[in-house]
Amino acid sequence: MQRKRIEKIAPVQPGRKEEYIITAQISGEILILDVFQQNVYRGRQAINKKSGEYAQYDPKKRKWSGRKFGNLLDLNMKPDGYYSCLDARRRTNIDTSKMEKMIRTVLNKMTKIYYTPEIFDLINRAEQGYAAGRRQRIEDNRVMKVQEKMNLIPAVPKKAREWIWRMEGAEDFLFRDKESQQWHCTACGKSFQLHLPRRADGEKKVRHNDRAICPGCGKEVVAKTRTASIEKKSRFYLAQRMLDDRMGVWRSFDVIMKWTTDGRQIRLNEATRIIIYNINTGSKYAGEIFYNQYRPDGAYSRGGWNPEYAYFDNKRNPSQRGMGKEYMYPEGIEEALAGTAFQRCGRLISQMAAGKMKLDYNRLISTQGSHNIAGIVEYLYKGRFRKLLEETIDDISLHLPGEYYGSLNIHGTTIEEIFQIRDRQRINRIRDANGGKGMLEWMQLSDRTGARISQETLMWLEKNKIAPRDIRFIENRMSPEQIMHYITRQQAEGYKGKTAKTVIGQWADYMNMLERLGRKTDDEMMYRPRQLKRRHDECVEEINAQRIRNEMNRDPETRRQEADKMNKRFPGAEKVLTDIREKYEYGDDQYIITVPRSLMDIITEGQALHHCAGATDRYFDRIMQRETYICFLRKKEDPDTPYYTIEVEPGGTIRQHRGYMDEEPNIEQVKPFLRKWQQEIRRRMTAADREYAAASAVKRQQNINELKANRNTRVLQGLMEDFMPQEGTVEDTAEDAPEDALLVAGA
Repeated sequence: MQRKRIEKIAPVQPGRKEEYIITAQISGEILILDVFQQNVYRGRQAINKKSGEYAQYDPKKRKWSGRKFGNLLDLNMKPDGYYSCLDARRRTNIDTSKMEKMIRTVLNKMTKIYYTPEIFDLINRAEQGYAAGRRQRIEDNRVMKVQEKMNLIPAVPKKAREWIWRMEGAEDFLFRDKESQQWHCTACGKSFQLHLPRRADGEKKVRHNDRAICPGCGKEVVAKTRTASIEKKSRFYLAQRMLDDRMGVWRSFDVIMKWTTDGRQIRLNEATRIIIYNINTGSKYAGEIFYNQYRPDGAYSRGGWNPEYAYFDNKRNPSQRGMGKEYMYPEGIEEALAGTAFQRCGRLISQMAAGKMKLDYNRLISTQGSHNIAGIVEYLYKGRFRKLLEETIDDISLHLPGEYYGSLNIHGTTIEEIFQIRDRQRINRIRDANGGKGMLEWMQLSDRTGARISQETLMWLEKNKIAPRDIRFIENRMSPEQIMHYITRQQAEGYKGKTAKTVIGQWADYMNMLERLGRKTDDEMMYRPRQLKRRHDECVEEINAQRIRNEMNRDPETRRQEADKMNKRFPGAEKVLTDIREKYEYGDDQYIITVPRSLMDIITEGQALHHCAGATDRYFDRIMQRETYICFLRKKEDPDTPYYTIEVEPGGTIRQHRGYMDEEPNIEQVKPFLRKWQQEIRRRMTAADREYAAASAVKRQQNINELKANRNTRVLQGLMEDFMPQEGTVEDTAEDAPEDALLVAGA
């Protein structure tokens, strides 16, 4: 589009004044649309009649852009580039009918639409069509360039299948067909029936998974009498030089090895390709990655590029494919990386690949040959620190080339500086035990503090993945060996089935709670309790009690105002509590039962314990009707701190008992006390109490029936667990008493 020429063409002035008005003219192959707002010139849209190319001119800035026509009309453009044609028509007119006819004639030919849609819709469609075509042309060019690169990738080496077979230590099998009773050997491909295979130990009868000798080829194989096929998966990297010698390629394959009665086969599914550019090619990137662009039809092995899968696929990773610990095909590595940003890694990777190591080689090349990291990795490999080598590579950043987050000093110049350990004997211990990063950190701690760590302790720490930071809360009070013995004992006693790391977490939590409670943590009786779980749970209970007391002390004035409101809504309820106080209050040397002094006490209790008692009106209504009462169970040693809220019927039957957050701490220890309390209530009952108890039982049963009718099994189950009838009553002895004696829904 000849923008300078079009820019010089004077706009046709409109013959009338409107909010927005459009004038049109044609210059050569260009349709020119000029927009005026209240006779003030806004700008110009130029559209090529043949190619569909469009551009917008801003007379104030004297600049062209690729914006769409709707922007000149100040319309709200949608994300897909469309705008409301109705809005355009409401605010805009075309100056003359002749101009409108001219615009429509041009756009009809461009869009191939000859019926009479809104003219602004025609403009929009013409622009959208060109934009879509342009995007497609750009993508076609991109795909063509990528395809040219893919055509330069050589085929997978023929030896690769047999190589990965050996690396995985794959065996051959004898499969027995249950119907024909024939045996099929995957090593020689022969089938036989008359000659049964013999076991490798000379016995005649072959069982499932026995090692046997194939009578066809004489090879030792594994007999399979219960399965007809076996599948095994693996992965490997392959580095190759591109055919034009200007690039290398780093490829990652999924390997599927399958054995059946038809023999064995290996399928290579190529998941990822990274094109690696030579430094002198001028590319601003060191490499370019491509995902999932190969059909699962065997084309991977030939390096087959599938254009149908090419569009946009290397811009995303839909299957979240990644590279991890894989074998590395040992041939062609240095040649593939020569001349690239990764050249310095070539020799090292070749050495480790030849050593049959399964590593995250992709992280290593991501360092782009960082001298420090590559040098450390090479030292670890040659020094036979195998596990530490794997974990060191895992600590290399994939996103920040050359960044390492492990425990080695990659800037060190001596072995002592690298390991940050002064004593060479400690370094040798790591190598001799094939220790990893965990053992390195323990040896560093031992070197700093002088603490001796036995081999047994070291192996236990390594096995349980316990690092020095995990015991920082206790390291100044106990040695690693003492910690090991303590944790092991706690696992055997209070934490059966729990991991050592879980116990350490509980221990650290316990020490933290001691500090919050203001206890001395330097006393061995405190930091090393004989029963850690019990002491931990006691601290949790005490912390909760503190929280509860804080909740109860909030805003006394609001409490008083709410109390007045409650007394008006439930007249007589507080008198009921006063009447039953002497009869229901009770205690022994561990627990006490108190009756609340006011309805607000019940609300405060419910808020403090975070359960529903006091949160709904039904409890206060029941008290007023003498259907049930609310009582508080407290520990005798701490009578002011809520512990349990009890809902009890006039006859002593307990409907509910709820603690903090609806939990029931130490309920089995509490129940004997509740039984004694029920017996005492029974002795104190009057004739009126028995009448109230009988009426309460009837209402309870009515509510149970409603729960059953509504199939509210969750509430039924929860209440059944709480229900405690008076001992010796009919409800207590009936087999279905727990279910038939439940109370109202939602309690």
